[in-house]
Amino acid sequence: MLQKDQIKPLVLKSSVQHYEWGTRNEQAFIPQLIGKDIIKDKPYAELWIGVHPKAPSKVKIDDMEMNLDEYIQKNPREILGANVAEKFNNQLPFLLKVLSAGEALSIQAHPNKKQAEMLHKRDPKNYPDDNHKPEIAIALDNLTALVGFKTIPELKTVLKNYQEMADFIGSDIVGSFLNQSDTNASKEIKILYSTLMQKPQTHEDELETSLRNLENRLSKSNDLSDAEELFLSLRQKYGTDVGLYSLFLLNLVYLKKGQGVFLNAGIPHAYLKGNIVECMANSDNVVRAGLTPKFKDVETLAEILTWETQPVPVMQPNNELNITHYQVPISEFQISNYKMEQNQKTELTCNSLHIILITEGLLDIQWSANDTESFSKGQVILVPALLKNYTIKASSQTDFFIAHII
Repeated sequence: MLQKDQIKPLVLKSSVQHYEWGTRNEQAFIPQLIGKDIIKDKPYAELWIGVHPKAPSKVKIDDMEMNLDEYIQKNPREILGANVAEKFNNQLPFLLKVLSAGEALSIQAHPNKKQAEMLHKRDPKNYPDDNHKPEIAIALDNLTALVGFKTIPELKTVLKNYQEMADFIGSDIVGSFLNQSDTNASKEIKILYSTLMQKPQTHEDELETSLRNLENRLSKSNDLSDAEELFLSLRQKYGTDVGLYSLFLLNLVYLKKGQGVFLNAGIPHAYLKGNIVECMANSDNVVRAGLTPKFKDVETLAEILTWETQPVPVMQPNNELNITHYQVPISEFQISNYKMEQNQKTELTCNSLHIILITEGLLDIQWSANDTESFSKGQVILVPALLKNYTIKASSQTDFFIAHII
């Protein structure tokens, strides 16, 4: 049971992941956010906030540091809230991240819960847990990403405009797809994309010829689309990588500050550049198929993808109320963004644990008549459910996120 002096907001110490695609030097977003010195040429990719065993956050209690998971296990109902503790077996069900992409991440998708359990049992090395990973990405400044398949008419236009790709896939499969009605082509999309992604395993030379021909053609053009410019840029880095063709088949999305996109299981995507806050179910399961030197699993990707084709629904910030609640159709987490002016104050109720990430400014948290503490940019604060109510006041113009469970 928590001692009385422990029923208060606590600062979390979280880990930075240094993947190669992270931002570097003066562009390194994460160390500037959390107030750490930048190590020259070192990539800063992700800040992990949560209990995932790969990089658990830590909390300091009575001068003793312990993993957040251990702290929750000692006091699950008090920290998580009784309902959440019961529903999620005394576990924190979400993982909060700051992601900073200086280069493209892999073409990937995430399994649903049943698929994750199967993949973890079959290949625990590459699928390290048995959980699904629905996630939301919210732009801190901007984000360029590939998300989901283009519409059927758009895909047909792509195949006509990029004959190099169509020839590599094969005339029979492409012809069948082009002859399908726009409302009845999901099966044909699966055949088309699965063939494209799996064929390089036995026809790598043909893929290289195809990519080189497209590269040569585009290099002579003075009027390139954004996707074509990305293709030429990423071709230099990844060479003979079939993921380059996904640049033309998936929706190229540009998020501005405060805009978000929700990615459920099976949606193909890749973050290309930008700084975001991510919240997801507590998992690190990723099925990759291109634009990466890491383990690729194109057969599994074909198994788990959803073959829906539609424009990407972009969540918009609520600029009138200065509070945006990003509604997501899952139970593991909810996330909100608060923008407060200096001296603005508001009261909050926490029926479950709240995790607060301050991305700008200074924040005072008051949890009793005599208890107030100040927190600053880059700090992450755990507010235990046992507090029930607390007041926040901005000491300057302040921007922060709250992740919680309903």
